[in-house]
This record gives sequence, structure tokens and C-alpha cells, in this order.
Amino acid sequence: MAGASPLSALWLCSILWLPSLQGQAGQKQDDTFYLWIDAHQARVLIGFEEDILIVSEGKMAPFTHDFRKAQQRMPAIPVNIHSMNFTWQATGQAEYFYEFLSLRSLDKSIMADPTINIPLLGTVPHKASALCAPRCMNGGLCVTPGLCICPPGFYGISCDKANCTTTCFNGGTCFYLGKCICPAGLEGDQCEISKCHQLCRNGGKCTGKNKCKCSKGYQGDLCWHGRHCNKRYGASLMNALRPTGTKHRQHTPSPKKAEERHIPPESNYIW
Repeated sequence: MAGASPLSALWLCSILWLPSLQGQAGQKQDDTFYLWIDAHQARVLIGFEEDILIVSEGKMAPFTHDFRKAQQRMPAIPVNIHSMNFTWQATGQAEYFYEFLSLRSLDKSIMADPTINIPLLGTVPHKASALCAPRCMNGGLCVTPGLCICPPGFYGISCDKANCTTTCFNGGTCFYLGKCICPAGLEGDQCEISKCHQLCRNGGKCTGKNKCKCSKGYQGDLCWHGRHCNKRYGASLMNALRPTGTKHRQHTPSPKKAEERHIPPESNYIW
């Protein structure tokens, strides 16, 4: 049973009264039914680890018949608990029926009425595999073994797929009716808007507001500039541009000497 929002205002006693159990007439002595909250969940609810029996040998626990006693026995479900599971054991061949009569929040301003992931009326299965596995997602309702009734906007065996009426562009993923999860650097209802005002060049990808992740070999704000030269000419060009040691450093003449070099030598010709 899963809550629709934080379970702070729902008293557990209002849940405990829900099952209306009835065994088949003429059942044998060894045919019986148990329903309990396991010790692990009980430790979170009441502070110590023990199974909380709700139905024992086909009979409701005494504290579930009195609302006030149930309030004393069980506190409000803590705000950090988003779901509550019941464990059952149906022995023998007897058939047991259950019915959830009501499931209401005591304060709807804090929490909406919880939802149940099994039918409100049905037969208690003898095997755990009789329920939906994997569980129904996105608010889907398990009605028979392996069959989920999906809410509007979802489909699939477990209601895990969104039935989108619009297409998500640029690698976006549809997760709800008309809603897309966009990759980094994209936004909009259909992921059609880039966060980069100018297009990233040379295979670069926009990763944020005016931020480009450049492909290997490129750099710059828009990935315009290549970092590596052509392999054929790269070595000689890089050597020409790379600063050298004192021994092999090229001598650059001063501007005055360079100008003098352009003056032609003395000759008999008039320039």
C-alpha cells in the first residue's frame, strides 16, 4: 500500500480495520490465515523490532476493534514513511476474502487519501507471486497477477512507459504526458531550445548556458579552434613555433639592423 504524499496524518488504526476476512465454510483446523506488519517496519513505526499481528488464526487482533486503543497502540505514521507493506500467510486450501472498506486521511491539507496497489475487493492469494511483480508504477493498480490498470498517460505491463502525445527532440526522454527530460544544454517542453545562444562548432555539444563541450582536438568558447595540426606538417610547424634553447635559438635582428640589411651595397649604379 503506497501513500500519495508524506504519511503524517494517517493513523494506522484506520488501516487496520480495513480487511474484512471470511474463510470458506467447513474449513479444516489447519487452514488458517495470518496478517502482520513485519518487525523491520515496526521498528520504524513504534521504536522496537517485533512483528505486529493484525490477524492471527483468522481473527482480528483485539486492539483493532477499539479506535482509542488502536491510537494508543500505534502512533501516526512518520512523515518519512511513504509506503507500508502487509505480510500474509494463508495455510491449507481455505479461501479467504478481503475488502478495504475505507482509506481516508485525517487531514487532507497535509496528505491526500492514500492509494492501494491491490484491488479493494478480492481473494487472498496463497503465494506471493500472485501479485504484480514487478509492481505497478506511476499509480497503476494491480488487478490480477501480472496485470496493471494504468492511469491516463501511461502504458506497459507495469505502467512504466509514458504515452506522450508530443515528441521529445534532441535525445530528450518523455516521462509523463507532454513532459520531457532534456539532456544537458537543452530546455523547452520538447527539448527544442538550446541554452547556447550560438551553435557549438566542430561537433561540440552545449552543456549549459553558453557552455560548449568541445570534441577532441578543438577548443574555445564555440569550439572554433583546433589544437592539433595535420600530422604531415604538424611536427615541422610546431618545431618552428616552439621556443628553443640558447644553443639553437634563432637570432632575431633588431629593427635597425634589419633595415640596414635592406640597403643595397655600393655600386656604380644610381638607385
